[in-house]
Amino acid sequence: MFERHRGLAYWLLGSAAAMIVGSDGSNDGWLVVAVAGIGALGFYLRREKRSAAIGPLVGGLAGLVITLYDRSNLQNAIDNGGEFAQALAHVGWGLNVALAGSLSMTVAAVVWWKRARGSILAASTPE
Repeated sequence: MFERHRGLAYWLLGSAAAMIVGSDGSNDGWLVVAVAGIGALGFYLRREKRSAAIGPLVGGLAGLVITLYDRSNLQNAIDNGGEFAQALAHVGWGLNVALAGSLSMTVAAVVWWKRARGSILAASTPE
């Protein structure tokens, strides 16, 4: 199944890489790195099965929760910091990349699940 969906597998693994690159490794960044790594490893180890989508789905959703929470907290701190803080501070690009990677991994996992189901059905249908 991996051979038939190689591009999708690269999309999923690239999403994990984006999650890792976007994380700065401090505070909750380590959690994003961990869920990206666990999701990618879970996918890679089960890449020939439909259930390979479960690890990336959980990792992507966890990454989404973490990055959305951090982004919200950071934006609230900037908004409550007054005009000076608003003029100087902003949400960094890394957090946005980690957020996009998390969303991408989640979508890729769902697509893998759906395509793998189609592959399994096609393989089990007699010709």
